[in-house]
Amino acid sequence: TMDLTKIDKGIREWQLWLFTPEGEIMFKDTIYRRAYSTPYTVQVPRNRQMQCLLWGNARGATLLDETMTPATSLLKKEGVLADSLYFFSETVDTWKEDGWVRVEPRKEFATVDIYMQGWVDIEYVVELILRCDTKGFYVNGEFYPGNVDTHMQFHNLGNYYSHFRGRILRQPDTENIRLSMLLKKKEIDGTVGEIIVDKDIPIGKYLEENGYDMNKLVLEDIRMDIDYSNNNFMIKAEDWEATYKLVEEM
Repeated sequence: TMDLTKIDKGIREWQLWLFTPEGEIMFKDTIYRRAYSTPYTVQVPRNRQMQCLLWGNARGATLLDETMTPATSLLKKEGVLADSLYFFSETVDTWKEDGWVRVEPRKEFATVDIYMQGWVDIEYVVELILRCDTKGFYVNGEFYPGNVDTHMQFHNLGNYYSHFRGRILRQPDTENIRLSMLLKKKEIDGTVGEIIVDKDIPIGKYLEENGYDMNKLVLEDIRMDIDYSNNNFMIKAEDWEATYKLVEEM
């Protein structure tokens, strides 16, 4: 029996798989939002352990290699923003008459917001790419290695700032997260002029220096403020913020 009351009702559905210790799939189902408020019960053989796996919000940005084994993988597609993936895994002991599981999903993604001083999307051609060295994970919890990029999307204009947004999946550590920033001047006639900035910023290094926890149950979102005119780069996450000089990276 599973208690689903901790699941965010904004998540439309969950995939449930149950495996034996040998990796044989015993049960597979889709749990819809209307069922979150009541216990979910399934009959399984007694006197053995079962691996209970659930994931939600796998949409168009996720490649699901469905092998029906613990080697099934959930991978982020190249270029696009990651899906808002949630995942849960627990070993259930069925030696007793009833096995009880409280489902508290892991938030497997971080939304990355970048605020650049000025209306740079009007004045410049802007390309911001988040680069990671892990594509996703297997349903047994192991990470799936491989380079994958996320092209940040222009989100909106504010009071003299331009807002860009990206979304990445959980990584095994912060060191392999980088931001590639390319700014080209827009000329009056609409043509693209000289390159103003073309550099990689080691944001993973900065996150690690300030104690960003990549192992938290609910992965924290990340905010960055870039003032290229003053060579300032500020990064914020959790309850801290830190400022660096862009000139050190440019």
